[in-house]
Amino acid sequence: MDAAERPEWAGKPVRQLTVGELTEALIYLEEREPADDALSRALAAQLAERTAAVC
Repeated sequence: MDAAERPEWAGKPVRQLTVGELTEALIYLEEREPADDALSRALAAQLAERTAAVC
C-alpha cells in the first residue's frame, strides 16, 4: 500500500485517533489477514477507554 492508498488515520498515534478513526482502524484490520493482534488489542482498549469516559 502506498501513501496515496493509506487511510487518513494511518500513521497517527493511537491516543490521537478519534472514536470514529479507532472504529475504522479496527474494521480495516479485521478485513485483512493476518490481523495484527497487538495493534487490534491496543485499538480496542483505547476505544473502550474513550467510550467509557463518555458514558
